[in-house]
Amino acid sequence: MSQSQEQMVRSKAQTLMISLNIALGSLNIGYVVTYLTLSIDTLFAVLGIGEEEKTERLSLLAGILPLGNVVGVFVGYLLKQKFTNKQCLHIADLIGITSLLAVIADYYLIVVVRFFLGVSNGISSYLMPVYIKSICPQQYFGQFSMFVGYGINTGYAIGQLMGIGYIDYSGPSSNWWRVVFLFPTVICILRSCIMQFVFNYDSPEQLIQRGNMEKAKYVLKQLIIQVICSIYKDQYVDEQFERYQKMATDQQKQSNKSFLSVFERKKLVTLQTGIISMLVQIWCGVFAVFYYSAQIFSDMADDDVVQKTIYTFCLGLSGFVSQFFTIYMVNKLGNKYILMIGSFLIGSLNLAVSIISRQVTAGNEFAIFILLLLLVMTFGSTLGPAAWSIVPQLNDSDGTFIATEFRWAFQAIVVFCFPFMEKNLKIFGAFLFFAIIDFLYFIYCHFFLIDGRGKTTEQLIAAYHNKFGYSVVPVTNQQLSNIQTDLQQPQEQQLITQQQGNPKNENEK
Repeated sequence: MSQSQEQMVRSKAQTLMISLNIALGSLNIGYVVTYLTLSIDTLFAVLGIGEEEKTERLSLLAGILPLGNVVGVFVGYLLKQKFTNKQCLHIADLIGITSLLAVIADYYLIVVVRFFLGVSNGISSYLMPVYIKSICPQQYFGQFSMFVGYGINTGYAIGQLMGIGYIDYSGPSSNWWRVVFLFPTVICILRSCIMQFVFNYDSPEQLIQRGNMEKAKYVLKQLIIQVICSIYKDQYVDEQFERYQKMATDQQKQSNKSFLSVFERKKLVTLQTGIISMLVQIWCGVFAVFYYSAQIFSDMADDDVVQKTIYTFCLGLSGFVSQFFTIYMVNKLGNKYILMIGSFLIGSLNLAVSIISRQVTAGNEFAIFILLLLLVMTFGSTLGPAAWSIVPQLNDSDGTFIATEFRWAFQAIVVFCFPFMEKNLKIFGAFLFFAIIDFLYFIYCHFFLIDGRGKTTEQLIAAYHNKFGYSVVPVTNQQLSNIQTDLQQPQEQQLITQQQGNPKNENEK
């Protein structure tokens, strides 16, 4: 996009607000991971669950969520075949609003509600990156694709911040847990309202697929600034309309193919990058800390509620603050080097935690806390947002679906496996295992990832195909003309029908 064209795009602030609202649901994805950590003692006291049942009940409460996420991604994929991205997010929010029922003090009802909250988050996690990629101007996508990761990190921090209330309101008579459990409902209502009444923009390529050309152009015009000479504005809208026509045709061709086509060699080149990045994002060690930080800090604080809450809150706050460094790094370093730096530093920190934890004493407990703090900070500014960015950047909606589905499956495995890893391998063995994964990913990034700085999405994907031996055949002007003709047929047929009706009306007169 040339500088003159870039000036026609509405202010970056408005584009920022549209993308941020789409990614608002990612707050819930992070929040539901951490809010249970500090709520569990009070919740179990209210429900009358004793120590002998605590481990089993906590495992079910924590594990049901990622299972719901896995189901939700699949549901989102099915919904996308019939509805627009915006409509799918409305459905996700509607399901998420049912989390209001979690304020009822019934264990099995809360388990069911967390499952449906997982379904809601699964739908959002798949469609938010796809929607942002669709509606965001190309020159901003590198930065704005990070918003899902930023939102999740912020959700972690908010969930741990809400735990401060338990310092004064804990025990069987507390109602603070109800306030904590209400937050996801508020986010779902807020996003849907803003999406419906403020930024009511469907994806242009989906409108084109449905033959609604005029509405697609209307959406594009809303994203173009009112310039003095409307001719230039219309010219730019037409250029963007052609780009979205090609996107619509590609999606239509993909929908006509078997789903297994996503595993063709051409798609696997970039799909494996997304899946491996999601695997390392989950198994880098940070999620084990998020899920079980309260238990880790209980020993350090001798079960003191105030100290345990402060430790946990500092953990979430560090991840929230550190993510803002990525905003300035993404254009200068690119995803490849952000992921390389992150995996190396996180691997080194995991290795340090592993070595120090071999002999835990009162003197080195605080050192472990500092290392975990640095671990979360590094994750928040590197692997956290960058892994969410690289998946939609390199893959179409089907590839994003597969990578996101694997991501939640990996997280479910972490939730169920880490307690057994801690029991059998201890902290030393568990974090040594995480460190090995991180260092292997560092090597993978060095040899297999391509620096995307200065490249458009199409150029970057072509670079991957060429590097791994898949020749890319460019679309000729004749093919592009045929594509546009195919898309315009429904609209032209409608005009012909109207013209055929006019002579009839004149004869009747």
